[in-house]
Amino acid sequence: MSRIFFLPFFALCLCACSVLPLRSEGGPGMARFDLGVPEAQSMTRPWRLEIRAAGWGAETTMRYRLLYANPAQVMVYARSRWAASPAEVLAQRLEGLLYWTPENPADACTLQLELRRFEQVFATPEQSHGELSVVAALRREGKRMDERIFRLEAPARTPDAAGGVAALVQASDQLALALRHWRQATSACFNSGSAEMTGTLRP
Repeated sequence: MSRIFFLPFFALCLCACSVLPLRSEGGPGMARFDLGVPEAQSMTRPWRLEIRAAGWGAETTMRYRLLYANPAQVMVYARSRWAASPAEVLAQRLEGLLYWTPENPADACTLQLELRRFEQVFATPEQSHGELSVVAALRREGKRMDERIFRLEAPARTPDAAGGVAALVQASDQLALALRHWRQATSACFNSGSAEMTGTLRP
């Protein structure tokens, strides 16, 4: 009788272990993250910016994948969430970094971003990085003036959700700098049609 009871109980324990989160997240309770607020800048107004994402981009789950185990499997942290969707937290960060100054008035283009990847990637159980990928387009009066794909990575200092967030903050700031350089080189966005430099580059 005891043997009959033991076998189902042992199988139940194995099933319970299989659904436990693979990444350690500390104590109980749900932690919510965004990308932080950049330091206050002397700005007139942010760029005209539109960000969209695929279906997963509307969720608040924090995604990661294990290259050393199954790189095709997308996983999520059990007790960590974004404070809003990935597209929204990225927009909040970029709006504080992409702006026009009184010395450099706005051009005629709108920046459109399609978020493709926004996740933490583990090469080993202890080594990971944040990956950010967007398709960027500059539009003027409904016409696409230029388009480019940006892929950025930044190392995570810790192998957990907080480390992934910090890495994605770095990747987002790198994206902002790359977008400034690209936009300055796109002369079709300037009202005058000249190759005059606009905007302000800051490290």
